[in-house]
Amino acid sequence: MIDVKQNSNYDIKKRTDYENIMREFGIEDIDKLQSEIEQDIFFFRRKIVIAHRDFNKILERAKNGLDWAIISGRGPSNDLHIGHLIVFELILELQKKFGCKFFMPLSDDEKYVFRKLKTLDDETYKLAIENAIDIFALGFKPDNVHCYLSSETPRIYRLALDFSVNLTYNSIKAALGFSGEENAGTVFYSCVQAAHILQPSVDYNLPVVVPIGLDQDVYMRLTRDIAGRRKITAPASIYVKYLKGLTGGPMSSSIPETCVYIRDDKKTIKKKIMSALTGGRDTLKEQRELGGVPEKCTVFNWFETFFIRDDKELEQIRDQCKNGELICGKDCKPKLYNLVCEYQDKFTLKRKEVIENLEKYFDHPIKPEILEQIRCT
Repeated sequence: MIDVKQNSNYDIKKRTDYENIMREFGIEDIDKLQSEIEQDIFFFRRKIVIAHRDFNKILERAKNGLDWAIISGRGPSNDLHIGHLIVFELILELQKKFGCKFFMPLSDDEKYVFRKLKTLDDETYKLAIENAIDIFALGFKPDNVHCYLSSETPRIYRLALDFSVNLTYNSIKAALGFSGEENAGTVFYSCVQAAHILQPSVDYNLPVVVPIGLDQDVYMRLTRDIAGRRKITAPASIYVKYLKGLTGGPMSSSIPETCVYIRDDKKTIKKKIMSALTGGRDTLKEQRELGGVPEKCTVFNWFETFFIRDDKELEQIRDQCKNGELICGKDCKPKLYNLVCEYQDKFTLKRKEVIENLEKYFDHPIKPEILEQIRCT
Protein backbone atom coordinates (compact mmCIF):
# COMPACT_ATOMS: atom_id res chain seq x y z
CA MET A 1 0.00 0.00 0.00
CA ILE A 2 1.26 3.48 -0.89
CA ASP A 3 2.09 5.68 2.07
CA VAL A 4 -0.20 8.54 1.12
CA LYS A 5 1.40 10.85 3.67
CA GLN A 6 4.61 10.57 1.70
CA ASN A 7 2.83 10.70 -1.67
CA SER A 8 0.28 13.50 -1.45
CA ASN A 9 -1.70 14.49 -4.52
CA TYR A 10 0.51 17.51 -5.07
CA ASP A 11 3.73 15.48 -4.66
CA ILE A 12 2.56 12.90 -7.19
CA LYS A 13 1.71 15.67 -9.65
CA LYS A 14 5.27 16.95 -9.33
CA ARG A 15 6.83 13.57 -10.02
CA THR A 16 7.91 12.50 -13.51
CA ASP A 17 9.48 9.14 -12.59
CA TYR A 18 6.52 7.32 -14.07
CA GLU A 19 8.18 3.89 -14.12
CA ASN A 20 8.71 4.03 -10.35
CA ILE A 21 5.14 5.23 -9.77
CA MET A 22 3.77 2.38 -11.91
CA ARG A 23 5.78 -0.10 -9.90
CA GLU A 24 4.56 1.39 -6.61
CA PHE A 25 0.93 1.39 -7.71
CA GLY A 26 0.95 -2.01 -9.41
CA ILE A 27 -0.16 -0.68 -12.79
CA GLU A 28 1.20 -1.43 -16.27
CA ASP A 29 2.87 0.72 -18.89
CA ILE A 30 0.43 1.47 -21.70
CA ASP A 31 3.21 0.64 -24.20
CA LYS A 32 2.46 -3.03 -23.61
CA LEU A 33 -0.95 -2.47 -25.22
CA GLN A 34 0.17 -0.36 -28.17
CA SER A 35 -0.36 -3.21 -30.65
CA GLU A 36 -4.00 -3.44 -29.51
CA ILE A 37 -4.72 0.30 -29.54
CA GLU A 38 -5.31 1.96 -32.88
CA GLN A 39 -3.05 4.95 -33.31
CA ASP A 40 -5.82 7.26 -34.49
CA ILE A 41 -6.64 7.94 -30.83
CA PHE A 42 -4.54 11.03 -30.20
CA PHE A 43 -3.98 10.66 -26.45
CA PHE A 44 -2.65 7.12 -26.83
CA ARG A 45 -0.50 7.93 -29.84
CA ARG A 46 1.15 10.84 -28.03
CA LYS A 47 1.49 8.76 -24.83
CA ILE A 48 -0.55 11.20 -22.79
CA VAL A 49 -2.16 8.02 -21.49
CA ILE A 50 0.84 6.44 -19.78
CA ALA A 51 -0.43 3.42 -17.86
CA HIS A 52 -3.41 1.16 -17.24
CA ARG A 53 -4.91 -1.49 -15.05
CA ASP A 54 -7.02 -4.14 -16.86
CA PHE A 55 -7.69 -1.93 -19.90
CA ASN A 56 -6.70 -4.94 -22.01
CA LYS A 57 -9.93 -6.60 -20.81
CA ILE A 58 -11.97 -3.61 -21.99
CA LEU A 59 -10.26 -3.69 -25.38
CA GLU A 60 -11.02 -7.41 -25.64
CA ARG A 61 -14.73 -6.66 -25.06
CA ALA A 62 -14.62 -3.96 -27.72
CA LYS A 63 -13.01 -6.39 -30.16
CA ASN A 64 -15.83 -8.89 -29.51
CA GLY A 65 -18.54 -6.29 -29.95
CA LEU A 66 -19.53 -6.27 -26.27
CA ASP A 67 -20.63 -3.12 -24.46
CA TRP A 68 -18.70 -1.27 -21.75
CA ALA A 69 -18.77 2.17 -20.19
CA ILE A 70 -16.54 5.04 -19.13
CA ILE A 71 -17.01 6.77 -15.80
CA SER A 72 -15.39 10.05 -14.81
CA GLY A 73 -16.78 12.67 -12.48
CA ARG A 74 -16.35 16.35 -11.80
CA GLY A 75 -16.41 18.19 -8.50
CA PRO A 76 -18.09 21.59 -8.92
CA SER A 77 -15.69 24.53 -9.05
CA ASN A 78 -15.77 28.10 -10.29
CA ASP A 79 -14.20 27.40 -13.65
CA LEU A 80 -12.55 24.66 -15.67
CA HIS A 81 -9.05 25.09 -17.02
CA ILE A 82 -7.36 23.42 -19.99
CA GLY A 83 -5.73 20.79 -17.77
CA HIS A 84 -9.16 19.61 -16.57
CA LEU A 85 -10.30 19.07 -20.15
CA ILE A 86 -7.70 16.47 -21.14
CA VAL A 87 -9.54 13.59 -19.46
CA PHE A 88 -12.85 14.61 -21.04
CA GLU A 89 -11.31 15.05 -24.50
CA LEU A 90 -9.87 11.54 -24.09
CA ILE A 91 -13.32 10.21 -23.12
CA LEU A 92 -14.83 11.90 -26.16
CA GLU A 93 -12.27 10.22 -28.44
CA LEU A 94 -12.94 6.81 -26.90
CA GLN A 95 -16.68 7.32 -27.17
CA LYS A 96 -16.45 8.28 -30.84
CA LYS A 97 -14.25 5.28 -31.52
CA PHE A 98 -16.16 2.62 -29.58
CA GLY A 99 -19.66 4.04 -29.02
CA CYS A 100 -19.47 3.42 -25.27
CA LYS A 101 -21.68 5.06 -22.65
CA PHE A 102 -20.27 7.85 -20.49
CA PHE A 103 -21.37 8.18 -16.85
CA MET A 104 -20.53 11.50 -15.21
CA PRO A 105 -21.32 12.09 -11.52
CA LEU A 106 -21.08 15.69 -10.39
CA SER A 107 -19.59 15.14 -6.95
CA ASP A 108 -20.83 18.12 -4.98
CA ASP A 109 -20.80 15.81 -1.94
CA GLU A 110 -17.04 15.31 -2.21
CA LYS A 111 -16.38 19.03 -2.37
CA TYR A 112 -18.64 19.56 0.63
CA VAL A 113 -17.23 16.91 2.97
CA PHE A 114 -13.66 17.91 2.15
CA ARG A 115 -14.69 21.51 2.91
CA LYS A 116 -13.95 22.95 -0.51
CA LEU A 117 -17.57 24.09 -0.62
CA LYS A 118 -19.26 25.54 2.44
CA THR A 119 -22.84 24.56 1.60
CA LEU A 120 -24.92 22.36 -0.71
CA ASP A 121 -27.19 25.25 -1.68
CA ASP A 122 -28.56 26.35 -5.04
CA GLU A 123 -25.33 28.21 -5.81
CA THR A 124 -23.39 24.94 -5.58
CA TYR A 125 -26.09 23.20 -7.62
CA LYS A 126 -25.80 25.84 -10.35
CA LEU A 127 -22.00 25.59 -10.29
CA ALA A 128 -22.22 21.83 -10.90
CA ILE A 129 -24.63 22.27 -13.82
CA GLU A 130 -22.41 24.99 -15.34
CA ASN A 131 -19.38 22.67 -15.14
CA ALA A 132 -21.38 19.92 -16.85
CA ILE A 133 -22.34 22.31 -19.67
CA ASP A 134 -18.67 23.18 -20.19
CA ILE A 135 -17.73 19.51 -20.45
CA PHE A 136 -20.58 18.60 -22.81
CA ALA A 137 -19.62 21.56 -25.01
CA LEU A 138 -16.48 19.65 -25.98
CA GLY A 139 -18.74 17.68 -28.31
CA PHE A 140 -20.64 15.09 -26.25
CA LYS A 141 -24.03 13.90 -27.52
CA PRO A 142 -26.81 13.38 -24.96
CA ASP A 143 -27.75 9.91 -26.24
CA ASN A 144 -24.58 8.36 -24.79
CA VAL A 145 -24.31 10.35 -21.56
CA HIS A 146 -25.64 9.62 -18.06
CA CYS A 147 -25.01 12.67 -15.87
CA TYR A 148 -26.28 13.27 -12.35
CA LEU A 149 -25.65 15.43 -9.31
CA SER A 150 -24.39 13.01 -6.68
CA SER A 151 -26.22 14.50 -3.68
CA GLU A 152 -29.49 14.48 -5.68
CA THR A 153 -29.30 10.78 -6.61
CA PRO A 154 -30.74 8.38 -3.98
CA ARG A 155 -29.54 5.32 -5.92
CA ILE A 156 -25.91 6.33 -5.35
CA TYR A 157 -26.42 6.65 -1.61
CA ARG A 158 -28.20 3.31 -1.47
CA LEU A 159 -25.22 1.69 -3.20
CA ALA A 160 -22.75 3.56 -0.97
CA LEU A 161 -24.56 2.30 2.11
CA ASP A 162 -24.56 -1.21 0.65
CA PHE A 163 -20.79 -1.06 -0.03
CA SER A 164 -19.92 0.53 3.32
CA VAL A 165 -19.89 -2.87 5.07
CA ASN A 166 -17.05 -3.96 2.77
CA LEU A 167 -14.58 -1.29 3.88
CA THR A 168 -13.19 -0.77 7.36
CA TYR A 169 -12.39 2.59 8.90
CA ASN A 170 -8.77 1.49 9.30
CA SER A 171 -8.42 0.58 5.62
CA ILE A 172 -9.77 3.98 4.54
CA LYS A 173 -7.65 5.80 7.09
CA ALA A 174 -4.49 4.01 5.93
CA ALA A 175 -5.24 4.40 2.22
CA LEU A 176 -6.00 8.13 2.41
CA GLY A 177 -3.48 9.01 5.09
CA PHE A 178 -6.12 10.31 7.50
CA SER A 179 -5.05 11.44 10.96
CA GLY A 180 -8.34 10.65 12.68
CA GLU A 181 -9.29 14.33 12.98
CA GLU A 182 -11.25 14.40 9.70
CA ASN A 183 -15.04 14.65 9.67
CA ALA A 184 -17.06 11.45 9.21
CA GLY A 185 -18.16 12.50 5.73
CA THR A 186 -14.62 12.20 4.36
CA VAL A 187 -14.48 8.59 5.52
CA PHE A 188 -17.86 7.65 4.09
CA TYR A 189 -17.05 9.40 0.81
CA SER A 190 -14.86 6.43 -0.18
CA CYS A 191 -18.09 4.40 -0.30
CA VAL A 192 -19.82 7.08 -2.36
CA GLN A 193 -16.90 7.14 -4.80
CA ALA A 194 -17.13 3.36 -5.12
CA ALA A 195 -20.85 3.71 -5.84
CA HIS A 196 -20.10 6.19 -8.65
CA ILE A 197 -17.59 3.81 -10.20
CA LEU A 198 -19.50 0.55 -9.84
CA GLN A 199 -23.06 1.75 -10.53
CA PRO A 200 -22.87 1.11 -14.32
CA SER A 201 -21.73 -2.46 -13.59
CA VAL A 202 -24.39 -3.09 -10.93
CA ASP A 203 -27.33 -1.43 -12.68
CA TYR A 204 -26.49 -1.92 -16.38
CA ASN A 205 -24.12 -4.91 -16.33
CA LEU A 206 -21.46 -2.76 -18.00
CA PRO A 207 -17.79 -3.21 -17.10
CA VAL A 208 -16.19 0.20 -16.68
CA VAL A 209 -12.92 1.98 -17.31
CA VAL A 210 -12.00 5.09 -15.32
CA PRO A 211 -9.59 7.64 -16.84
CA ILE A 212 -7.77 9.38 -13.97
CA GLY A 213 -4.60 11.06 -12.84
CA LEU A 214 -2.17 9.00 -10.80
CA ASP A 215 -3.09 10.96 -7.66
CA GLN A 216 -6.59 9.44 -7.72
CA ASP A 217 -5.53 5.79 -7.86
CA VAL A 218 -6.09 5.24 -4.14
CA TYR A 219 -9.85 5.36 -4.74
CA MET A 220 -9.52 2.81 -7.53
CA ARG A 221 -7.79 0.36 -5.21
CA LEU A 222 -10.43 0.77 -2.52
CA THR A 223 -13.19 0.30 -5.10
CA ARG A 224 -11.56 -2.78 -6.59
CA ASP A 225 -11.41 -4.27 -3.09
CA ILE A 226 -15.17 -3.79 -2.79
CA ALA A 227 -15.77 -5.22 -6.28
CA GLY A 228 -13.78 -8.33 -5.38
CA ARG A 229 -15.78 -8.89 -2.20
CA ARG A 230 -19.12 -8.37 -3.98
CA LYS A 231 -18.20 -10.38 -7.09
CA ILE A 232 -18.66 -7.33 -9.32
CA THR A 233 -16.42 -6.91 -12.37
CA ALA A 234 -13.43 -4.93 -11.13
CA PRO A 235 -13.17 -1.48 -12.75
CA ALA A 236 -10.33 -0.93 -15.21
CA SER A 237 -8.39 2.32 -15.25
CA ILE A 238 -6.20 4.35 -17.57
CA TYR A 239 -3.80 7.00 -16.27
CA VAL A 240 -3.30 10.37 -17.86
CA LYS A 241 -0.13 12.44 -17.75
CA TYR A 242 -0.53 15.91 -16.26
CA LEU A 243 -0.35 19.02 -18.41
CA LYS A 244 2.46 21.26 -17.20
CA GLY A 245 1.54 24.50 -15.51
CA LEU A 246 2.61 27.61 -17.43
CA THR A 247 5.05 28.49 -14.65
CA GLY A 248 6.82 25.12 -15.03
CA GLY A 249 5.39 23.39 -11.95
CA PRO A 250 2.10 21.51 -11.53
CA MET A 251 -1.04 23.19 -12.83
CA SER A 252 -3.35 24.33 -10.05
CA SER A 253 -6.78 25.99 -10.04
CA SER A 254 -5.73 27.90 -6.93
CA ILE A 255 -2.71 29.42 -8.72
CA PRO A 256 -4.24 31.25 -11.73
CA GLU A 257 -0.93 32.00 -13.45
CA THR A 258 -0.29 28.25 -13.92
CA CYS A 259 -3.33 27.67 -16.11
CA VAL A 260 -5.75 29.09 -18.66
CA TYR A 261 -9.39 28.89 -17.61
CA ILE A 262 -11.83 28.03 -20.36
CA ARG A 263 -13.60 31.37 -19.88
CA ASP A 264 -10.57 33.63 -19.38
CA ASP A 265 -10.81 36.78 -21.50
CA LYS A 266 -8.38 37.18 -24.40
CA LYS A 267 -6.26 39.78 -22.60
CA THR A 268 -5.76 37.46 -19.60
CA ILE A 269 -4.95 34.49 -21.84
CA LYS A 270 -2.33 36.51 -23.68
CA LYS A 271 -0.74 37.75 -20.46
CA LYS A 272 -0.50 34.23 -19.02
CA ILE A 273 0.93 32.66 -22.18
CA MET A 274 3.42 35.45 -22.84
CA SER A 275 4.67 34.98 -19.25
CA ALA A 276 5.00 31.20 -19.57
CA LEU A 277 8.25 29.41 -18.75
CA THR A 278 9.98 28.12 -21.88
CA GLY A 279 13.06 26.21 -22.86
CA GLY A 280 14.49 29.24 -24.63
CA ARG A 281 17.94 30.72 -24.07
CA ASP A 282 18.72 33.90 -22.17
CA THR A 283 19.55 35.97 -25.25
CA LEU A 284 18.45 36.02 -28.88
CA LYS A 285 22.05 35.34 -29.95
CA GLU A 286 22.23 32.20 -27.79
CA GLN A 287 18.83 31.04 -29.03
CA ARG A 288 19.99 31.32 -32.65
CA GLU A 289 23.32 29.62 -31.96
CA LEU A 290 22.36 26.93 -29.44
CA GLY A 291 18.66 26.44 -30.10
CA GLY A 292 15.93 25.97 -27.50
CA VAL A 293 15.16 22.99 -25.27
CA PRO A 294 11.58 21.88 -26.04
CA GLU A 295 11.69 19.21 -23.31
CA LYS A 296 11.81 22.00 -20.69
CA CYS A 297 9.27 24.25 -22.40
CA THR A 298 5.71 24.57 -21.10
CA VAL A 299 4.55 26.03 -24.42
CA PHE A 300 5.84 22.99 -26.32
CA ASN A 301 4.26 20.74 -23.70
CA TRP A 302 0.88 22.35 -24.42
CA PHE A 303 1.45 21.86 -28.16
CA GLU A 304 2.37 18.21 -27.67
CA THR A 305 -0.27 17.32 -25.09
CA PHE A 306 -3.30 19.13 -26.43
CA PHE A 307 -3.18 21.72 -29.17
CA ILE A 308 -1.21 20.35 -32.13
CA ARG A 309 -2.68 17.06 -33.30
CA ASP A 310 -0.61 16.69 -36.49
CA ASP A 311 2.55 14.70 -35.68
CA LYS A 312 4.56 16.11 -38.59
CA GLU A 313 3.75 19.67 -37.58
CA LEU A 314 4.81 18.96 -34.00
CA GLU A 315 8.12 17.43 -35.10
CA GLN A 316 8.77 20.41 -37.33
CA ILE A 317 8.29 22.76 -34.36
CA ARG A 318 10.56 20.58 -32.22
CA ASP A 319 13.31 20.61 -34.87
CA GLN A 320 13.03 24.32 -35.57
CA CYS A 321 13.19 25.05 -31.84
CA LYS A 322 16.33 22.96 -31.39
CA ASN A 323 17.90 24.55 -34.48
CA GLY A 324 17.27 28.08 -33.20
CA GLU A 325 14.87 28.96 -35.99
CA LEU A 326 12.03 29.73 -33.57
CA ILE A 327 11.96 32.48 -30.96
CA CYS A 328 9.74 31.89 -27.93
CA GLY A 329 8.13 35.32 -27.68
CA LYS A 330 7.96 35.92 -31.41
CA ASP A 331 6.90 32.53 -32.74
CA CYS A 332 5.78 29.89 -30.22
CA LYS A 333 3.93 31.91 -27.59
CA PRO A 334 1.83 33.84 -30.16
CA LYS A 335 1.06 30.53 -31.88
CA LEU A 336 -0.15 28.97 -28.64
CA TYR A 337 -2.20 32.07 -27.84
CA ASN A 338 -3.97 31.82 -31.22
CA LEU A 339 -4.64 28.09 -30.77
CA VAL A 340 -6.10 28.61 -27.30
CA CYS A 341 -8.35 31.42 -28.54
CA GLU A 342 -9.58 29.31 -31.49
CA TYR A 343 -10.39 26.47 -29.11
CA GLN A 344 -12.20 28.83 -26.77
CA ASP A 345 -14.26 30.34 -29.59
CA LYS A 346 -15.45 26.91 -30.77
CA PHE A 347 -16.26 25.96 -27.20
CA THR A 348 -18.39 29.07 -26.71
CA LEU A 349 -20.52 28.25 -29.77
CA LYS A 350 -21.04 24.63 -28.73
CA ARG A 351 -21.95 25.69 -25.21
CA LYS A 352 -25.04 27.49 -26.49
CA GLU A 353 -26.17 24.31 -28.28
CA VAL A 354 -25.73 22.24 -25.11
CA ILE A 355 -27.82 24.61 -23.00
CA GLU A 356 -30.75 24.18 -25.39
CA ASN A 357 -30.65 20.38 -24.90
CA LEU A 358 -29.33 20.26 -21.35
CA GLU A 359 -32.04 18.14 -19.75
CA LYS A 360 -31.37 15.30 -22.20
CA TYR A 361 -27.92 14.75 -20.66
CA PHE A 362 -29.19 14.19 -17.11
CA ASP A 363 -30.67 11.16 -15.39
CA HIS A 364 -32.82 13.39 -13.18
CA PRO A 365 -34.76 16.63 -13.69
CA ILE A 366 -32.85 19.89 -13.34
CA LYS A 367 -34.35 22.46 -10.97
CA PRO A 368 -36.43 24.75 -13.22
CA GLU A 369 -35.25 27.94 -11.51
CA ILE A 370 -31.60 26.97 -12.03
CA LEU A 371 -32.21 26.06 -15.65
CA GLU A 372 -33.91 29.41 -16.20
CA GLN A 373 -31.00 31.29 -14.61
CA ILE A 374 -28.51 29.51 -16.88
CA ARG A 375 -30.54 30.16 -20.01
CA CYS A 376 -30.86 33.83 -19.13
CA THR A 377 -27.11 34.42 -18.63
